[in-house]
Amino acid sequence: MQLECSLPFDPVAPSDFEIVPAKPAVFAIFPDEPTSQPYLSRTQDLRRRLKRLLGSPEAVSRRLNLREVARRIEFQCVGSAFEAQWLLYLLNRFYNPRHFRRRLRLRMPALVKLNLANRFPRCLFTQRMRLDGSRYYGPFPSRAAAERFMGEFLDLFKIRRCSPDLDPDPAHPGCIYSQMHMCLAPCFKGCTDEEYQQEVARVVSFLDSDGEIFLKELEAERDAASERLDFEHAAGTHRRVEKARQALRQRPSLVREISSLHAVLVLPGAAPKSVTFFLVTGGELRGPARLALEENVSAPVSLDQQFQHALSSLTADDAARSARLPPWEHLSVLARWHYSSFRAGELVMLPESKEIPHARLIRLCRKILAGSVNERPPEPQVPQL
Repeated sequence: MQLECSLPFDPVAPSDFEIVPAKPAVFAIFPDEPTSQPYLSRTQDLRRRLKRLLGSPEAVSRRLNLREVARRIEFQCVGSAFEAQWLLYLLNRFYNPRHFRRRLRLRMPALVKLNLANRFPRCLFTQRMRLDGSRYYGPFPSRAAAERFMGEFLDLFKIRRCSPDLDPDPAHPGCIYSQMHMCLAPCFKGCTDEEYQQEVARVVSFLDSDGEIFLKELEAERDAASERLDFEHAAGTHRRVEKARQALRQRPSLVREISSLHAVLVLPGAAPKSVTFFLVTGGELRGPARLALEENVSAPVSLDQQFQHALSSLTADDAARSARLPPWEHLSVLARWHYSSFRAGELVMLPESKEIPHARLIRLCRKILAGSVNERPPEPQVPQL
């Protein structure tokens, strides 16, 4: 893997670091030995960082200095922290495949799993995905957030919460949930397998539709009870409606069934008057794709065509992707950015059809450009150091 700009470096010759842009960038410093791993990092000011790493070492200092071993520099300017994090992830995965997760401090994503492969499915917290027929929902910001949402919405349904594999037996004593009528109690044959599967289907419908179908059913039941003057039943149903809405408020906007997690990230670009796109397809990140919005061009092209051209290269592998799970590192990088309190850029969630809302993307591009510096100095030409 190579970054956009590459420069040879001679530790004996004098170095002019002024030719390097003083901009946010990801860079790699390669040593003289081809078998050695490069030094990989990101910075808000590439020129200042290279001066510190490759300048003449001080007489007495414990600061890291790579001047004597460096022979080549690669770098790429970035317009956002997410782009820098993504490039650093790709570099570390390429040059350090065994330890890149630890070096980047990537944590496995927090997910809610509905294990449909079991005879009596249940919901549980997990950080691992397998092709076992289960449904995975996430990523959540933390385990606590996932368990809080799971505890809230499970109160609306009657699937089991116990962990053992069940072998229904009428002599089974049951548990507190069965005694409170909050579980269909398959453990002592309190329901048939068909009745339990119908309740599981309602859970899947609730999670996949963001509760819309469930809420419409409850609201229709409440209104019907009111019309026949059964106000006690209507009040009870209304409490369930409020409880369902409270549970849905615990679900972050990013959370989807992983195979249905489709989105577009719109981020500031490194070049003047430009934006950068990342595509999320089934939880898998693809990108970056760059789009220049310079108005003074010889042959203007409509923004719709520019968007289609920029994103077409990111959707070429959709058929092959559908047969595999996304790398969990992609979900971790996406969740780290989305749940950050200081993130830059916008996330546009896409429907199951993956239809791109071009008009909305155009508005977001204008918003991002309006929030950035309108006039930047021209990009310097990068000769050899």
